[in-house]
Amino acid sequence: MQYNYEIVRSQEGLPIKVFIHSINRFKMHWHNEIEILLVLQGTVNIRVGNERFLLRENDLILINSNEIHSTSKTKEDNILLALQINSEWYSTYYPRFSKMIFDCKSFFHGKHAQKKFDVIRHYLAKIVWELNKKTVGYQFIVGSEVHLLAAYLVNNFDHMPIDDGKSVEISKDINRMQNIINYINKNLERKITLQEIADNHQLNKYYLSHFIKRNIGMSFQEYLNNIRLDKAINLMLNTDKTITEISYESGFPSTKSINKLFKDIYGQSPSEYRKKHGNTNCNIKCADVDKEQKKSRTYLDVDRKAALKKLFSYIELSYSEKQHHNMIPRTRDNISVDADSEGVSYVPYWKKLTSFTRAAEGLRKEWQNQLEELQNEIGFEYIRFHGIFADDMMIFNISNDGNIVYNWSYVDELFDFLKKVNIKPFIELGFIPSEIKKSDETIFWWKANISQPRDIKLWTDLVSAFVKHCINRYGLKEVETWYYEVWNEPDQEYVFWIGGKEEYFKFYEQTVVSVKSVCNRLKVGGPSISHQTIVDSSWLEDFLEYCCQNSVPLDFVSLHIYPEFYPVKDGLNELELLTERGERPADILTYWGNLEKIYFGKNHTYNILKLVREKINQSLLYTPEIHVTEWNASASNRNLIHDTCFVANFIISNILNCIGKADSIGYWTFTDINEEAKAGTSAFHGGFGLINKNGLKKPSYFAYYLLSKLGDKIIEQGDEYIVTKKDEDIQILVYNYAYFDDLFLNGDTSALTNTERYLVYENKVAKEIDINISGLSGYYKITKYQLNIENGSVADEWIIMGTPEDMTKEELRYLHGRSYPKVTLEYLDLDGHYKEKLYVPVHGVGMITLEKKIKQSNNSK
Repeated sequence: MQYNYEIVRSQEGLPIKVFIHSINRFKMHWHNEIEILLVLQGTVNIRVGNERFLLRENDLILINSNEIHSTSKTKEDNILLALQINSEWYSTYYPRFSKMIFDCKSFFHGKHAQKKFDVIRHYLAKIVWELNKKTVGYQFIVGSEVHLLAAYLVNNFDHMPIDDGKSVEISKDINRMQNIINYINKNLERKITLQEIADNHQLNKYYLSHFIKRNIGMSFQEYLNNIRLDKAINLMLNTDKTITEISYESGFPSTKSINKLFKDIYGQSPSEYRKKHGNTNCNIKCADVDKEQKKSRTYLDVDRKAALKKLFSYIELSYSEKQHHNMIPRTRDNISVDADSEGVSYVPYWKKLTSFTRAAEGLRKEWQNQLEELQNEIGFEYIRFHGIFADDMMIFNISNDGNIVYNWSYVDELFDFLKKVNIKPFIELGFIPSEIKKSDETIFWWKANISQPRDIKLWTDLVSAFVKHCINRYGLKEVETWYYEVWNEPDQEYVFWIGGKEEYFKFYEQTVVSVKSVCNRLKVGGPSISHQTIVDSSWLEDFLEYCCQNSVPLDFVSLHIYPEFYPVKDGLNELELLTERGERPADILTYWGNLEKIYFGKNHTYNILKLVREKINQSLLYTPEIHVTEWNASASNRNLIHDTCFVANFIISNILNCIGKADSIGYWTFTDINEEAKAGTSAFHGGFGLINKNGLKKPSYFAYYLLSKLGDKIIEQGDEYIVTKKDEDIQILVYNYAYFDDLFLNGDTSALTNTERYLVYENKVAKEIDINISGLSGYYKITKYQLNIENGSVADEWIIMGTPEDMTKEELRYLHGRSYPKVTLEYLDLDGHYKEKLYVPVHGVGMITLEKKIKQSNNSK
């Protein structure tokens, strides 16, 4: 059997098929197309006619039209790239091409001769790249690459023509071979002999034996054993049938014969093979098989990142080169609006919430400096964080005489600072202080305890004492405006919560009661679960039903949205597989960035919020607030995309598309001062933050900065733009959002490196927008902002600078100066119209603000 991970099968109008796949079992076939196979990883057995080859990584072979060939797995996993070319397509202008037999096998040549084959590898990589990027007109580019490849083969490799007589003979042999194979396959389950086949096809037995050997490179009995073995493996891995049943159904005369064949080929019995490779459908006879052993080995399980990185190394195409290639094409758009339009009321709901990772980090001077600057320039209303009761906040203490003593010193220091910079706490009630823990499981580098309390009263007393202290210090009127969220992702069992959902429901109820017992007007909610759980299960519906049936207050529903999910294998996703493997929760973040992740589409955030709203409306008779308390372009704090201009577009696009869908969307997090894992060693390590650890502002920061300049009325909103007004001022915001390409969407990160961060996105062209605003009269200050790779992208400036680490003050000052968007100003007297052209490159954002001013006269002598 062959497991395929298809990049592209066939392309309409193109003479090719391209796919990346993994050979896991025996497969024999032939076809009219020329086929080029390149081994990207591992080894694979290939037979062409009566020749047998072992291909290793980077080996390349060309299989000619109608050559019977078979592939089979070695002991290693493998990844192959296959390109099939329809040679008949060229017959109108190069008729001889379809009649050529090429000799092209890289493994017959030494290292000194590989440059000749590197050219073919380059064409293969370029074809895959262009098919993945799908630039406008990519069919022309792919077509030209295929033409160049064909010309290169003709001019650089030995080939011989097939005359018409030979062609007829080959066709006759293939038809005969097809009939023989069909006969064997139909009669596989019973005893079948070479003499029987010879009689059936009116052939001499010895001639038939040589005919089979000559055409498929193996004897009749060897072929029979291969296809019986292939069928047996399929039945073992996908049914609950016994080895004896499988033996007879596959055509083996006895269990002794199947055992001997397995021993000869795999060095183990069928039962041992089944136990090692697993049976995803077997739940009785194979119940003792470890889940890790049950993982099916396919292309998706092997190291495709290394394989594709190797393939694309033959292109050596940088983003800047790619952009230069695409400088000419651009779209022409038009934005025409009337400034006198009344517009629709707009509330910047995104300003409701930002976040950071842990309460104790808020006690640091550099952290406080960054938050203060964020508040001065943008101004968020609330901030959400983990760890208010964590050990490093030192709240829970036991005196020498055994009494519980609460110490609120660090809480006061943090909350006093938040009050100073005019931001309110959105308090996550978790995790458990060590003194009241039920067990020792922890998450994060700072060891947040994820167990339940050993005595729930110790927890509820702590919560109510905390709320009372806050009211006494800051006043009931102030604390009534705060939010209290119960726990963090309890749906991620053994990662963030020890226990099932029923235990969380009870825990939530008891926590709410403890808060409301102090003041019933305080806002409490949850369950703070992940988007994948909302999509894949009834967890949210069950929680809402529990709250309804038990009259448990739920003032708001909170959730987390990231555009990734972890693929399910054998009923478990990657995080669950880690816990099944016995990894401690605290160590899981070590693996987090390397877990296989698949990305959702552009509209994932909108779709999740729509689904959540539907589930709430079906379950509740009232509408609680909806807060997205964690949201980012990735759930990994080591994803290099976080530092790029892409995230600025990600933020703006989703914020504007989700107006009215949520009460807040809190970006996780505002700073790279983050110790979920150990602090990032590089200045731009792909951390979550809007600001890096040195205080340098990323493009994501300026996405919010520009959003904060929008007015309170929307007068027009369209594809990748919005026009707002405030009083007589106008604001136009335009962006050019390129999402991930197909390879990155499917989990391949081979094109993402520390110094090359823009090769994982779909190809788009620059925008040129004609702006026409009517209804404007008077004297206006016009400010233009340009945020793109060349203006306001500090990580890109850092790369140009040479990626320095442990930077000096001089180097940091330079980057601070280069981190801001380009700003240009002009003052105009407008008499009815404002017209302008705005150029926005891919991953870029452009904004124009028109502020009405009073013109002052010049008093000169």
